Amino acid sequence: MTESPPQRRPLRLRIFSLEGALAAFGLFSLGSGLWQGELIPAFWGVTILTGLLVLLAMRRRDWKHHWETLANQRSAPPPQDPGPPDA
Repeated sequence: MTESPPQRRPLRLRIFSLEGALAAFGLFSLGSGLWQGELIPAFWGVTILTGLLVLLAMRRRDWKHHWETLANQRSAPPPQDPGPPDA
């Protein structure tokens, strides 16, 4: 049974996801703050977009580590049971 890493989702599903909604709201906040000349919405827009980038980077790194761990476990022999300890 050979499993490959998950396939990328289509662009439409990536846009209409939680990450897509966060990006849209962050861009809206940043744009409206800059358009109106107010600092607070622009601050929240930058904060949301920065947090989203950190989230995506962490998620990518963790998945790479996860797939590497699975590949190493499959190539290594199963651990041997040492049996009951001698008393």
